Amino acid sequence: MVGVPKRSAKKAHDEDTLPEHFYRPKNKSTKNIYVRLIPPQDLQGLPGVREFRKSTGTADARKAKPIGAQMIANKLKEWADLRASQKSPNAAATSQILSTELIEFICGRRMYLRMAIDDGGRYLGDGHTEESLAKHESVWLADVKCMESILARGRGSPHWVQTAKLMDEWCEQIGIIVERTDPLYNRLINEYVRGELEGAKLLLARNRGESVVSPSMPKLLGIQLSSMTDLYFEHKQKSVGAHSIGTAVHIWMTLIEHMGDVPLSTVTSNDLYEFLKSRMEAAEKPWSMKYAHGFVRRTLQGFFRLAKTKGLLVGPNPVDELLELPQLSEAEEAARSNPRFPFSDEQLTTIFSSEWYNASASYFKGKMDEDLGARYWGPLICMLHGNRVREVLQLVASDIGVQEGIGVIRFQEDVEGGHAELVAAGVKRSLKNGSTHRTVPLHPKLIELGFVKFVDDRRRQDGDKAILFPSSLPKPGGKTPKIGRAYEQSFLRYVRDKLQFGAGFGNHSFRHQLEDRIRAAQLPGQVWPQGLALAYAGRKQARGKDVGIIADEGSAAGYGKGFSPDVMFKFLGTLNFDRVKLPPKFEDWISLKKQ
Repeated sequence: MVGVPKRSAKKAHDEDTLPEHFYRPKNKSTKNIYVRLIPPQDLQGLPGVREFRKSTGTADARKAKPIGAQMIANKLKEWADLRASQKSPNAAATSQILSTELIEFICGRRMYLRMAIDDGGRYLGDGHTEESLAKHESVWLADVKCMESILARGRGSPHWVQTAKLMDEWCEQIGIIVERTDPLYNRLINEYVRGELEGAKLLLARNRGESVVSPSMPKLLGIQLSSMTDLYFEHKQKSVGAHSIGTAVHIWMTLIEHMGDVPLSTVTSNDLYEFLKSRMEAAEKPWSMKYAHGFVRRTLQGFFRLAKTKGLLVGPNPVDELLELPQLSEAEEAARSNPRFPFSDEQLTTIFSSEWYNASASYFKGKMDEDLGARYWGPLICMLHGNRVREVLQLVASDIGVQEGIGVIRFQEDVEGGHAELVAAGVKRSLKNGSTHRTVPLHPKLIELGFVKFVDDRRRQDGDKAILFPSSLPKPGGKTPKIGRAYEQSFLRYVRDKLQFGAGFGNHSFRHQLEDRIRAAQLPGQVWPQGLALAYAGRKQARGKDVGIIADEGSAAGYGKGFSPDVMFKFLGTLNFDRVKLPPKFEDWISLKKQ
């Protein structure tokens, strides 16, 4: 933006991308990002329960998000555990937004109880004498007069205030708290009054000797939305990382903020449609259509599926009945999207000739100033192999070897015999999915630049399990340890702020440029076999425009051993990097560092 200092522009960018519950305090000396949560209404006032405000310990929005997500997840679980420990029958009742189903349940439960009490006294107990029958009849006649007055005069009836109080007490008695400011509150009291009037008339009919059948117990509505948070934690904690769980819970809490803490079984597909629509059209931080239709929908479906599996959801999963989704125009979607662009040849040349490739640059601090190997090899491996950045940052020396006379690089999770340093740091290697486990030939340009010698040197220094890039190893005892965080964030800031490439460019841009390069290489006589590009880049499936060029279609993808490195190697030469000016060889480059 013209006239805006870089620091202010960056701060504005961070503010725009802060999720809900994250904020930067005003009038404070710290610039760190904080998390803020309001306790659920049913827990407010309990000893030790207060508004949660805590610093993430960093002013960097990208660092703060996963840290804050974990804080939010931990606090929500703490409050859920506290709710479960309360012995009071009303402790689990939170303010609920009224719906047609909830109103029917409240009034139906009241009618059922009233008639059931009369059944017990009339048929299971001593019955009625003429005197007691007359006494009860006078009460029910008074009820009829009272309810008819309210139906006729509304709030002008002298009986309205007392009846509304009795209705509120009844709601609390069955564990449902409603607010008089609710848009459907007047409808609730109207239905409640109608039910009381009907009940009184039915009891009077019994007194006249008429046959009156008592209603059945209304179907239970099940537990409330907030009760699913701790169940979701328990279900997911062993298979999904804390950041992913925190993101999912944040979406669930956003649904609760939109609907209120209503029973699971009262949520309809239309409720979810309106929820997604409201978030896609929100004035602040609106969701993109892709995000709402994809990740958010899958997350909600997972919560409701878990509830259904546990027998806590009465009726169908409302997400399965969400047959249509709210839409955005092409322009609206573009305004909400988080673009991901490939690096051009000119941008790659800029990176390789920038301070990132100045071994003596004073721009870098801490780990990235010391780990020259990561700075040199990270962008090159990503450019030539198109891998995800963490696949590179978690490499150990034993991942580089020789197979059938071809130099290879193995992208895998396990380290044979384990890895003490990773265990001590509280992290483990991971890949996105099964397709990313692969052994591929080292690109010839890496070998030309001295990568094999670099690996051999690391092996001699720290053994066969040496972490290739030591800056990737987090310090033991960290709050949210993550492999390669120093490099990943440093590179993103560098291309975005220092090189001013702008939004949409980062570590992922290497992966996108390779896919473009593979498509450009499909010329007569050198077309890649179907599935080879997927195997090389570690992609699970091809995009629509790639099918027929690099896709492995049908059941054949699940059979055999795939492409061997020597077969892949024959096609690597068709990838054209001639317009990219590469840095000098590693040995020559590192010798330039000032002593």
